[in-house]
Amino acid sequence: MRAWVMVSAKESALDVGKLIRDSLNFDAIEVLGPYDVVVRANVKNLQDLWENYISLINSLPLVGSCTTFLSIFEKTKPIDKIPSAFILIDAAQSEHIEIQEELFKIKEVQKVDIVLGPYDIIVEVVVNSIQDLFQAVRKIIRTSKNILRTVTMVAFPSSNRS
Repeated sequence: MRAWVMVSAKESALDVGKLIRDSLNFDAIEVLGPYDVVVRANVKNLQDLWENYISLINSLPLVGSCTTFLSIFEKTKPIDKIPSAFILIDAAQSEHIEIQEELFKIKEVQKVDIVLGPYDIIVEVVVNSIQDLFQAVRKIIRTSKNILRTVTMVAFPSSNRS
């Protein structure tokens, strides 16, 4: 099962992302948005998530808090490039599977997970420019009238990820 750990930093997101990568060897991606760092975790169960991810991340000195989203339906394209942005989607009830299927058809979309938490769907987008990102977000929003709102978190360029 995939889990998304959204980390809020006490201080600089770049410092927290680097700390998580260096101390815990997790794939931590710094983002601009309501959270500062995104960590994807592939776990066996909730205990594994708690013991091997959340408690370790929370123990780091610069971490303010973690919000965790559990993926209940995952779709991933074979390309596994570093994401350019994460889009959190609030959708109308009972339309999640249909929205996921339509979103997955969009070229720029790499992953689409239906999750448990304050948002319903998390989408990873890979683009080459900010203009391409704007176009991808527009495509996502237009995918369904049942997408109620979105929050886009732009990932820092990979050169910051050491």
